[in-house]
Amino acid sequence: MLTKLGRHKEAVAVYRRLLKRNPQHVPTHLFLGQAYKQDGDPMAAAEQWRWVVRHADSAEYRRWAEAQLHRLRVGAKKPPKTRRPYLFAVLGLKYDSNPLLKPNDKSLAEVGNEKRGFEALLDLTLGYPVLLRPNARLDVLYLGRQITHDANTNDVDFTSQGVGVDVKRLLHYGERAYLLDFLYTARVNFLRSDLFSVVNRFLASVETALTPHTRTYAYSRASISNYGPDGSNPPQTSRDGFRGGLGVTQFFYTKDFRRHLFLSHEINVQDTRGANFTRWGMASRIGVFSVVDCLPKMDWQASTGLDWGRYPRFTSLSSLDTTRRRDARFDVYTAVTYHWTKVVATRLMYQFIQNDNRNDFFDRTRHIAGVELLVSY
Repeated sequence: MLTKLGRHKEAVAVYRRLLKRNPQHVPTHLFLGQAYKQDGDPMAAAEQWRWVVRHADSAEYRRWAEAQLHRLRVGAKKPPKTRRPYLFAVLGLKYDSNPLLKPNDKSLAEVGNEKRGFEALLDLTLGYPVLLRPNARLDVLYLGRQITHDANTNDVDFTSQGVGVDVKRLLHYGERAYLLDFLYTARVNFLRSDLFSVVNRFLASVETALTPHTRTYAYSRASISNYGPDGSNPPQTSRDGFRGGLGVTQFFYTKDFRRHLFLSHEINVQDTRGANFTRWGMASRIGVFSVVDCLPKMDWQASTGLDWGRYPRFTSLSSLDTTRRRDARFDVYTAVTYHWTKVVATRLMYQFIQNDNRNDFFDRTRHIAGVELLVSY
């Protein structure tokens, strides 16, 4: 009753007194963990739920505690009691030093003004939970994106419209919870109002916590793309085809879950109609996230990654490039986010991208900086 009235500190005191009388009473440990969580002490809550996982005789109590630990680690919320639509939107203004990806070698670049400029971004996701159960849900999605450049680079304005289906299932095996997720999206993309591509994407993933302060996310992704008119020589320049990858991301959390380190690695492949876009490669990334102690509503993140690939059937269509193509994309990203309310936040970001290659024609450098408004409801 005290927790329902919002008197969480009093509830904590009551449950602690009960445990002094009976330290092995499993339900009291469960409810004490819930009271700690509602009182804003996730570390103490996790300690109580881990005790239940280790000592409870009942499988139901262990599963309930494991589910609470899983929600605590992944930041998941309990499903709403009633279905309602939700949205996530990103509105951004960014400066891009090289939006058309001109090569660093000026002798290979097109003569004329430098293509630097600003872009305005609107990224929108609308969702509705068609099916909502304690351990399962099915959402339908609308996906929209609009990128508008300034007059200096207006030839690359981009629009995307799409729909999707997201299915989640929470399973328990022994003392561990597993969150299974399958996402399908279909997008139609336009460049300067002309059809650019149609892309069907599939993502299957599983997420679990192998230890109290870690989280493991493994996934398999695939996409089937059909672009507009092929290049000058379709057997070489067509980008239509299959792209896929297998990857895993490992998170390591501090005791209070306010900071974490992540490591990720992916093996990927492109099997396209055109030989020049057939590719296999690997991508690795390392990053950190932290709440800013002096500003509790602010968090900071930074990451760096390397995406290496080889094009085994690449054939040059120009005398500028006489060797087989291999690329290495290195980038550094950092951002500071201030959460004004539970639904509105502002993010300042910067990203440096360096594309390196055995052939100078493909070497490109970009600096991207901007501000984003994040809205979730």
